[in-house]
Amino acid sequence: MPATVLFFLFLSFTFGHARECYSTKFRCCCCDINNNVKEKFVAFTAITTNGGRLSYGPIIYDKVVTNVGKAYSAWTGIFHAPVPGVYSFTFSLMGLYSNHIYMFLYKNHVEVTRLYTGGGSRHEVSSNTVYLALKKGDEVYTKGTAWKKLYAAEPYNLFSGVLIKKGNF
Repeated sequence: MPATVLFFLFLSFTFGHARECYSTKFRCCCCDINNNVKEKFVAFTAITTNGGRLSYGPIIYDKVVTNVGKAYSAWTGIFHAPVPGVYSFTFSLMGLYSNHIYMFLYKNHVEVTRLYTGGGSRHEVSSNTVYLALKKGDEVYTKGTAWKKLYAAEPYNLFSGVLIKKGNF
């Protein structure tokens, strides 16, 4: 091959790789020389502003405060693990004073834990934190008691998650 063709291939690979790593870093990743992801930062906090009746589906936390790594969807209310690892999730509940309400945390459609507030003519708050070992693509979300209402006039009902350590556990 002529030297100019080799030089062109070298430049194409170098700048193409640099652009790919830059875009990956922009999404909060670090990559090695072979463009393998070495480290990924994932953290989100979202709040629901829905004061209407809950459905049977996941709770939609539509006010996203932080979404580093873009793993939480404000459209579906579902967190998708972008990498395997141990994650910490926190969720809180303030039910409307006039009803008792449950909130459940699910991993891949299986209940992990729940919250409860009894109402009783006062606003009660409940929260929980759980650590989960997730595989890439696992889903985590919350659901509430269908047809009950959350107190959403203020930011009490939130869902947060953070990657603590990447790896297969």
